[in-house]
Amino acid sequence: MHKFLKWTATGLNVGFIEYMPGTFGTLVAIPLIFLTGVFSIFFKFLFFIILFILGIIASEYYQHYYEKEDPSEVVIDEIAAFYFIMIFFPATLLNLILSFFIFRIFDIWKPYPIKQIEKSVSGGVGIMIDDIVAAIYTLIVMLIFKVFI
Repeated sequence: MHKFLKWTATGLNVGFIEYMPGTFGTLVAIPLIFLTGVFSIFFKFLFFIILFILGIIASEYYQHYYEKEDPSEVVIDEIAAFYFIMIFFPATLLNLILSFFIFRIFDIWKPYPIKQIEKSVSGGVGIMIDDIVAAIYTLIVMLIFKVFI
C-alpha cells in the first residue's frame, strides 16, 4: 500500500524530477485525458472525483509519512486539476497547450483566494483544493478565449 500511495502522490515518481516537478506532474494528466476521451462526460466527472479523493488520501499519507508540509514532489494535485480542466474541452493540441500554460500560471502565481486557501486548509485536502481553484480560474479564462477568439 505504501508504494501505491507514494506513486499516486508523486505521479508515478514524476514529482521527483528536480526542476519544475509541478509542471512535469501536470503533463502526467495528458495520457489520462486521452485514455478517457471516448467516454461520456459523466464517466469523466466520476473518474475525476475518484482521482481527487485518491489524491487527498495519497497526499495526506505522503505528507505524514515523510513529515513534510505540502511537499513539492506531490503532484497528484496538478494531475487531477489539469484533468478536471480538460473535461470541458476537446483534447486538441491548442486546448491542451493553452490550458496547460494558463493553469501553470495560476498554480504558480496563486492569485486571491488560492494563496489564502493553500495557507488555511491543511493536509491532503489543502494540497488538492488550491489546484482545483486554479483549474476553475483556468476554465474561466479558457471560456473567455473560446467566446472571443
